[in-house]
Amino acid sequence: MSNDTDILKELAALIPGDQFSTQSDQLAVAAEDESTLPGVTPLAVVWALSTNEIADIVKLCYKTGTPITTRGAGSALEGSTIPCDNGIVLDVSRMTNIIDYWPNDLQVRVQPGIIYDDLNLYLKNDGLFFPPSPGGSGDIATIGGMVSTNASGIYSVKYGGTREYVLELEIVTGTGEIIKLGNRAIKRSSGYNLVDLISGSEGTLAVITSVTIKLAGLPEGRYQDAFVFNDEISASKAVSEMCRYGLDIAAIEFLDRAVIRALNQLKGYGLKETPSLFLEFHGPREVLDSNAELSQEICTEQGGLRLTLPDNQNPWDIRHWATEAIKHSRPGYTILRNDVAFPISCLPEMVAYCHQVADEKKITMHTFGHVGLGLLHALMLARRDNEDEWQQACEINNMIIQKTLELGGTISGEHGIGLGHKDLFELEHGSAVELMKKIKQQFDPKNILNPGKIFDL
Repeated sequence: MSNDTDILKELAALIPGDQFSTQSDQLAVAAEDESTLPGVTPLAVVWALSTNEIADIVKLCYKTGTPITTRGAGSALEGSTIPCDNGIVLDVSRMTNIIDYWPNDLQVRVQPGIIYDDLNLYLKNDGLFFPPSPGGSGDIATIGGMVSTNASGIYSVKYGGTREYVLELEIVTGTGEIIKLGNRAIKRSSGYNLVDLISGSEGTLAVITSVTIKLAGLPEGRYQDAFVFNDEISASKAVSEMCRYGLDIAAIEFLDRAVIRALNQLKGYGLKETPSLFLEFHGPREVLDSNAELSQEICTEQGGLRLTLPDNQNPWDIRHWATEAIKHSRPGYTILRNDVAFPISCLPEMVAYCHQVADEKKITMHTFGHVGLGLLHALMLARRDNEDEWQQACEINNMIIQKTLELGGTISGEHGIGLGHKDLFELEHGSAVELMKKIKQQFDPKNILNPGKIFDL
C-alpha cells in the first residue's frame, strides 16, 4: 500500500489542478455533512467531471487501498457523506449536465450532480416534473444523492420515492469497472434488479455516474388546505382516517405544537401554536373539490379547524423552515434526529409515545413529517456538553426506534443509515445483514467505497 504522499502525488498527476485540492479550507467543508455527527478531514477533495475520470480515480484508490466517499451537495443527515480516515472525497457536484432528454417518453438522463430544483425548472417547459421532492432541500439536493439514499419527500404519498423512478444507472464499481444497469423500458422482468439494489446503498456499492429517470406530467390543478387541532393525537387520527378512506392525497404534512412554536420564533408567522396538518391535492377541479370536502369532514370530526395562513402564505414555504427553526430555537442545543416509518394506522400511537418518553425524561421533542406514508421525524434538542442530558436524548432516540420495529416499521424512511443509525441496523435486518455484506464484497472487494457506513465488514 502506498503512503499518503504517494497517493496525493498520483492523484495530482491524474486530475487537472482545478479539480484537485488539499487546501485546509476546502478539506474542512468536505469533512462534514448536514448531520450533527463529528466530521473527518480527508486527504484530498477531487471534483470529477466525467465517468472516465471517476473510473480512473477509483482504479487508483483500488490499487492503493484508499477509501473513497462520494459527495454531492453534502446535505446528508445521517453522516453517510462524512469521509473516512486517510480517505479522499470524490465530489460530483460539478457533473450537472442533462445528457439525454426524451419528453415524449417522459424520461431524462442526467449526471449525478444536477440539483433537483434545477432539473424541474428545465422540465417545466414541457409540462413535466420529477415528483419525489426531497422536501425543504430541493434547492440543494442532487439527483445522485437522492438515488443513493432513495430520498422521498412531501409528494411521496401520491407519487412514491426516488427508487420508483430510476430506470437505468451507469455506475463505477469498487474496482473501477464501468457498468450500465437497467434500461429505458418501464415494465421489465429480466434478471436481478440491480438498479433498485444501488438505490439506497449510500455510496457503499458503487459510484453513480448517470441516472435515467422517468417523469410525470405536471398536475392539472392543485388545492392546498391546512387545519389545526387541539392535540397531536387528534391530528394523527385524522391522517389515519384520510388514508383509510382512500383520499387521493398528494401531500399531507404533520407539524406538532413545538414545531409551530419554533417556526413562529424564527419567522414570525404568528400561527396558532397547536398541532397542524398541511394538505395538498392534485387533479382536475371535480376531484379537487371532492377531496377538499371529504378531508374537511374528517378533520372536523377530529376537532380540526381550518387554518388561514398569514398573507396567503404557501404551506410548503412554512414547512420548508421546520428543521431550521428547530435548530435555532434553543441556542447551545444540538439536534438528535430520526426518521422512523411504520404502518399508517400506528401513527397516533407513535406520536403519543414520542412525546410521552420525552416528557418523562424532560427532553424537548419535535415531531413532524410525511405522515401520509407513516413517516415521522422525531427531533430532540439536548446539550452535547451536558453528558446526562445528551445520554437521555440518545436513550429516547433508541426507544423510539425500538418501538418502531415492534410495530413492524423501519429505522429510516428516507435519510438512510450512514453512521447515525448503523449501530441499530441489525435490529431491523437480523441475519440479512450478512447477506448484504457478501453483496458489498462483490461490488467492492477491497472495501474502499464509503467503508464503515450502514454496517462494518
